[in-house]
Amino acid sequence: MRHMVFVIAYIFFLYKDIREKKIGMIPLLIYALISLLTLVVVKDSITISSLKDMVFSIAFGLVIYLVSLFSDEGIGVADGIYFIINGLLLTLKENLILFLTGMLVAFIIGIFFYYFGNGKSRTESRIPFIPCFLPAIIGYIICIV
Repeated sequence: MRHMVFVIAYIFFLYKDIREKKIGMIPLLIYALISLLTLVVVKDSITISSLKDMVFSIAFGLVIYLVSLFSDEGIGVADGIYFIINGLLLTLKENLILFLTGMLVAFIIGIFFYYFGNGKSRTESRIPFIPCFLPAIIGYIICIV
């Protein structure tokens, strides 16, 4: 169930981030509430080990959030909050893979813009970060099914 909630929320945030290049706090709050309700529903499958992993995954999201605050939103604040909420549904390993895949894809897109973009895209362009998770999400879905 947590997988379905995560994938559906990702698809929604993917759409919002591509269309508006930002994610509002209200959809993130709704995602957080739905994630908490999911934890209540699957509370029988939560062990001490999975609870500890959840705490570390949320802490990883907090680190990303703090980096976004101190880097003048090099990574968006909403992206940091997104990773904090993902910590409720994903293990630390899954959250790390998602982040590192996103960073790799963003790096490749940035290199492409640098070499093949016009003058403005080299210096002032900002790409939405959530679409960069798509390869990891596709792999995640393939592994679930």
